[in-house]
Amino acid sequence: MDNTSSSGNDSAIISHESISLLEVDAIDIAYDNNFLYAACRDQCIRVFDKNTWKLVSELSEPDTEPLAVDVDDAQVFATCEKRVYVWKKDTWGMIGWFDLSYHAVASSLHDDFFFIGAKEGRLVSIQKESHETSSWQLHKSDITSIWSDDQIICTSTKKEEPQVWLKESNSAPSELARLDIKGKGGVVTGNSEFVFVGTPSGEIAVYDRKEWGLSKTYEPKNSNMISSMWASNYYLIAAVSSGNLSLWDITRGTEIGNIELDGHKIEFVTADHDLLYVATPDGIFILQINASGRPLDICCEGPLLWKDSLLKTSPYDVLEDSLKLERSGDQKYQEGLYHEAVVEYENAMRLIIDNTHALVEVPEERMLLIEELNNRLGKALMKSKIQEVQALGHDIKQLSEELEESKRTEMNPDDVDTLWGSAGRVIKESRVLADAQSSDMLSFQLTHEIDALDSELTDAMTLYDTFRETINQAIALIRQVSNEWHWMERKRTSLIERKEFLEKSMERISSALEDADPEGEVTTILANALAEYKKIFEQIDRIVSSGEETEEIIENRDETEETIDSLLVIIPQKREALGAISDPDEQEEERLRLVSVLQQALETARRFKFSKSVKAIEKELILLNPE
Repeated sequence: MDNTSSSGNDSAIISHESISLLEVDAIDIAYDNNFLYAACRDQCIRVFDKNTWKLVSELSEPDTEPLAVDVDDAQVFATCEKRVYVWKKDTWGMIGWFDLSYHAVASSLHDDFFFIGAKEGRLVSIQKESHETSSWQLHKSDITSIWSDDQIICTSTKKEEPQVWLKESNSAPSELARLDIKGKGGVVTGNSEFVFVGTPSGEIAVYDRKEWGLSKTYEPKNSNMISSMWASNYYLIAAVSSGNLSLWDITRGTEIGNIELDGHKIEFVTADHDLLYVATPDGIFILQINASGRPLDICCEGPLLWKDSLLKTSPYDVLEDSLKLERSGDQKYQEGLYHEAVVEYENAMRLIIDNTHALVEVPEERMLLIEELNNRLGKALMKSKIQEVQALGHDIKQLSEELEESKRTEMNPDDVDTLWGSAGRVIKESRVLADAQSSDMLSFQLTHEIDALDSELTDAMTLYDTFRETINQAIALIRQVSNEWHWMERKRTSLIERKEFLEKSMERISSALEDADPEGEVTTILANALAEYKKIFEQIDRIVSSGEETEEIIENRDETEETIDSLLVIIPQKREALGAISDPDEQEEERLRLVSVLQQALETARRFKFSKSVKAIEKELILLNPE
């Protein structure tokens, strides 16, 4: 990344470091806390360990090139032209697939729904668990780019202006805006405040989400066609196909950094805190973003102090400014703002280091100030870590209490994984810090807090694993029933067969419900599924019963007797006419038709106990079946 910075004192030096290169021809990338998933052109989804960047699995069942890869807490999804394939994370085994009615071009997973951009302007929505599918005609040409959040869906084609749609729970999306001020087509992404459109000319149009007006236009230094974009609430990454990445500070609307990947065509880019994952035909580049030499988390707000030290010539200026920062840090320390105090002490230390040349004549004062700052910085770091450990401990205790008392939690699995990851990272960092500051009594308090957090984390993870196991068993049961039910619908089985299947399935779910904790989440999952299948069962039961009642109403005794008498008059004439049919096949076909009608009449006559008619019909059957 070129070392670029904003003008004035309100700036930081942005740089990048190459972490790894995964040599695969990737089209799309997804990730979770542990793994990176790459959709590759050789019809394979590859899984890499984020700690070692080594390949751990190859998911290679798709029969066409995958367009996109997505993940949730338990599954991996690959969207291809006509199917969305699904694998389980714990075994990497394939579960199955969703069939698509329209050729997919682009895909996006948000919460429980897939939104698939298809050919000829179709948007397809698939509910992950129920497989319920809907589609709507939104554009005239292929939808090539999609972005969505909890409220809106943004779609774009190569020929039409991008559009924004309001999500509707039970109906087609309704149009909110047409983003037609800056160019046609392009790549779309967004955050809570803006929607960004990367245009073919290389500009990035920024639209606010209140009035949907053009807020501003970013003009990168390298104006080529935008191939991929990623945005948080604070930063935007824009990639151009020629091999360039630009980093934008959204708050200030300025380009703060640039990466050149000469000769590498960029297919896709996404960010994972301070890491960038860049997919090219030559491999996936893993890059770390740094601000003034420290990792920059572009998923969060920037550093509290974006200032470079100005080179100074007077030792008195350096010492005085450093003391001001030290006193500011002391004030924040007294107020309990330990993290902010760390930033002040670090900036004071950096000011001294950057201006060492000006302090040659005051070595004693320089060393004394550095010792003071190191001492204060160590205490502030430990206090900050103690606060962080205690906050995590509180969150973990709260989760454990929810699981013990309510047998449920409001946290989703991704948030729980993030909590485990944060706790593990903080425990590791805190132990290193406590060892480094072992001569300070605060290190003993920090060690005590770490041990407590470590114990709470172990207990909470055990509780949560048990909880998830029961949840997964319930979900597996519901999913199995759901898959079998959809199979019966696709095979067009009779309503009687479906009714029998639902009856048995409801018995299975009811049995599992009896064994579940009455107050737990498993009960809610099973009860909701049972209610849904009961509703369908009752509908089918009413339809089947209605057909039986209709048959009874139609078969009136007097009318039935009259119908049979009429049949017995006509049948002899039809039988004699058989001899006039010259074609043997036609003759046999007509004979079988008459036999079928007589067998139907015989069954009806026996049901109504028309003994005379029964004998007459049996006689006619013998004449038509001489053998």
